Amino acid sequence: MIFRPLSLVLLLLVAFLPIYFAATQPAQQTRTPIKHVIIILKENRSFDNLFGTYPYGHGDALKGNPIVKELSIPDGVLYMNVEVPNYPGLGFLFGYTKLAYAASPVQQDPGEGWIDYHGDWDYGRMDGFAAYSGPQSMVYIDYDQIPFYWDYAEEYVLCDNYFTAVMTESLPNFLALWSGTTVVSNDVGPPPYLPLNDTIFYQLSQNNVSWGVFGLYSSAQSPPPSEIGWLDDVQGFAGNPAMMSHVYNMSVFYQMLKNNTLPAYVFIDDYGIAHGVSDHPPDNITYSEMWTVNVINAVMQSPEWNSSAIFVTWDDEGGFYDHVPPPQINGLGLGLRTACLVISPYAKEDYIDHQVLSHYSLLKFVEWNWNLPYLNGYVANANLPLAAFNFNQKPRPPVILGPTPDIAGTLGVNRGYVYFENGSAYALTAVQASKQYPVPLQIPIDELPYAAPQNYSGDMGFTASYNYVTPSWVLPVQFYLLLSSLALLVAVLAFNGRGPSSLDLRSPLLVIAIALDLLGSALGIIYPAVPPAPLPPAQPTYSMLTGIGLFVLAVEIVILALPLIKRFSEKKPGELSR
Repeated sequence: MIFRPLSLVLLLLVAFLPIYFAATQPAQQTRTPIKHVIIILKENRSFDNLFGTYPYGHGDALKGNPIVKELSIPDGVLYMNVEVPNYPGLGFLFGYTKLAYAASPVQQDPGEGWIDYHGDWDYGRMDGFAAYSGPQSMVYIDYDQIPFYWDYAEEYVLCDNYFTAVMTESLPNFLALWSGTTVVSNDVGPPPYLPLNDTIFYQLSQNNVSWGVFGLYSSAQSPPPSEIGWLDDVQGFAGNPAMMSHVYNMSVFYQMLKNNTLPAYVFIDDYGIAHGVSDHPPDNITYSEMWTVNVINAVMQSPEWNSSAIFVTWDDEGGFYDHVPPPQINGLGLGLRTACLVISPYAKEDYIDHQVLSHYSLLKFVEWNWNLPYLNGYVANANLPLAAFNFNQKPRPPVILGPTPDIAGTLGVNRGYVYFENGSAYALTAVQASKQYPVPLQIPIDELPYAAPQNYSGDMGFTASYNYVTPSWVLPVQFYLLLSSLALLVAVLAFNGRGPSSLDLRSPLLVIAIALDLLGSALGIIYPAVPPAPLPPAQPTYSMLTGIGLFVLAVEIVILALPLIKRFSEKKPGELSR
């Protein structure tokens, strides 16, 4: 009897000691001087929309500027006369839409989603934007609207081969940035849910690496599940104190910076943070950029700056035109190209990183830096953004941009004013903003320890090849088959004096019309305009021409059957049994 209590104590020690040591083990050491990775995820912009004419601007407006003329040139559209057909393959009939400068910080919202983005892409031909995301997709902006983003590109690193993870809208790309995978192909659900154990949040917690998700919520910490956005699509996140305790108001972010208590991994999303203050059209992108500058300025003016790396990128390209076809790494992507800015005291100056990077690369950098295993093969096979850094250099002093008010966060926009958490209001026009680019370089170009400028050479650095491609001749052939079928149908209706109800089954014109329509519709089904999504929701993948062709085919079959139907209906009841 005396040994039973002792045995019980030993059993309890064996059970709980591993948990105790796991909870009290020191945080993982890093491979680099970077102790804080801050990801600011913006919304819905392509690379060409933001930086297509960097560094000169529309019409080469600043080409002669003494600072600008020395800057590196990325893979953009500076000297390209870009136009896309209003319908792929049929521009000679339906005309073309040219890429144009949007002389405003406010643009219309292009079409979004798996169908629209894959239609824009058109199997790498990059000519479907006007037809799928709409003519509003064919615009770009420059330093007049986003001077501070251009300043960061000038002072730090701009990645011009950075792609989204999945060729679709926000939710799948958020999930991929958090886990290296997705469970949906569009903004749907939940369900389905992304398993919590597959996320960077769970991995960091298990390895005692601090992390936080920041936004404008109704409480300083652990906000209601209804406010956490896409995090609600992670199974076991909402309502889980172990996870929700890492979700903070932006005011806590600024306080942590002052107290030198910022987590190792920081994720900030601008969409939904404030009404009218987002990069997502039709919000004013100049106001949204100003909010981002406030966040970055706060990091730069804090004790955390010398050990931080800030990545500013966009969740998806938003339907805006981009001319670079993405490489294929799996059945889901990569997605279309967006931009990524790398800002750090160890980031290079005026550096264009041309290597292929993606949302997976940011996830990999976090895991690599903290010596963690990669979540899956997509993350493991992604390129690391190490070329953007020089960890041997002395930490660079911050580049504080402005003018921006010294406040904690943005609440909304009304009548040209931006409203902030402390109750103040601030007005910023595009004209005022445009005077902020360029800014003087910290290091003269000829003193940089690497080749400069880093101009795009014309070599993308990869081959955009795909496992399956719908041939470019399919849509024109479909169109002519449909047109011929319609012409024959009109001829049948026009030249049969007794009207459609008496058309003979043997009418050769109608039979030929049906055959042509069948062939055209079959082509559209065999060669879909958009590849089918391997994840929910199920979506139609045939083109508009295929849809019209199937409708016309149904009409032709009905017309063909009308004489038989009429004869059958005219028979007397007694004749039907004979």
